[in-house]
Amino acid sequence: MSSSLEVSFLPWAEINQPLSVGPVRFWRFATQADREIQDNRIRDHLTRYFRCYVNHDGEPVDTVTVCSHGHSDFRGLSDQEHRDLRRAVDAVIFATIAPQNKVAVCADNRTMGPPSSNVFELLTQGFLPGSDDIAIRAGSTQHGGWKIGQIVFPKPWEVGGPFGISEKELLEGLGKCFHIDFPADIRERIFRSLEWFRLAHVEGGGTSWLSKVVMMTTAFEILLQFPRERKRQHFVRFMEDHIASSSFLKDTRTNGRKTYKLALVACWAWDFYEVRSRIVHGDLVPTSQSAYRGWVTHLIVADLVFWECLTRELFNQQCIGDIVRACAEEIEKLLTSSDETSSDQLLGTFLGYDEVHKALGWIT
Repeated sequence: MSSSLEVSFLPWAEINQPLSVGPVRFWRFATQADREIQDNRIRDHLTRYFRCYVNHDGEPVDTVTVCSHGHSDFRGLSDQEHRDLRRAVDAVIFATIAPQNKVAVCADNRTMGPPSSNVFELLTQGFLPGSDDIAIRAGSTQHGGWKIGQIVFPKPWEVGGPFGISEKELLEGLGKCFHIDFPADIRERIFRSLEWFRLAHVEGGGTSWLSKVVMMTTAFEILLQFPRERKRQHFVRFMEDHIASSSFLKDTRTNGRKTYKLALVACWAWDFYEVRSRIVHGDLVPTSQSAYRGWVTHLIVADLVFWECLTRELFNQQCIGDIVRACAEEIEKLLTSSDETSSDQLLGTFLGYDEVHKALGWIT
């Protein structure tokens, strides 16, 4: 075999069962290599190479997850295929972090927090079976001169908590966004917003909660199609029109001489975007402004609201919730004209939104 091959993988993600997101498959090397790789030379080479990835004790990890675009043929991928890999990993990150934050908030247990984006670090390595040479690319910089056995790659300390399993239906729904018939503009909005979601959940000394607020508001701006002007007003109005219901508690916010009575989710959007504006304009923003309620921060609330906005979009595109949609329609047929329950309220219950709203104190 004379031509160079390529493998993309997540060295630290503990994905125990094979996953698929659109055209991308995730499979754990330690348990699936014999089934996925028929060529002994490739399998033996990757077995030796992956031993370079070690835990905090210096022992080789067994968490390496290979990302295959279609078959596991280890061909060099096109730019579009690499883009698919990146988007599929971003989908896994979102489908793990956001639902786990929901679990933690609804249980009022801060120790049940999700992992960070760092645990899903995506790497691509060129290789030639029989050659021990290693060339590492970090961003736009490439480093070479090492051989297998001469260098190790330690597990980052910033991988976050141990909790979190990707939500299957959410991954299946995001996988449908890759289909050729899915609206291209909506697909672009969804995956570009998920890129900013990933960046907002990177841990380590290189980011602060200030930068994460800006990155999360950017994710909202893309997903919810903010206009170029009056962005906060658009954000607040979207929450009033699409998230809040008649059962929401209300509070007031003042802008100049005008006072507005808003649902609490809209009040949160007002406050969150105000913090963002103060950050980007260089104002002094004390750490205390990161808090929302008890141990729950504005960024955690942002995760939950973003999760609701995105799942509503997937539901509207009929990517998720087929059973929920059918049940809601059947229940609505049984309601009389005097019933105040609407299909939207039923969906809020079935899709788990009401549980979050109660946990945040937005509805009684």
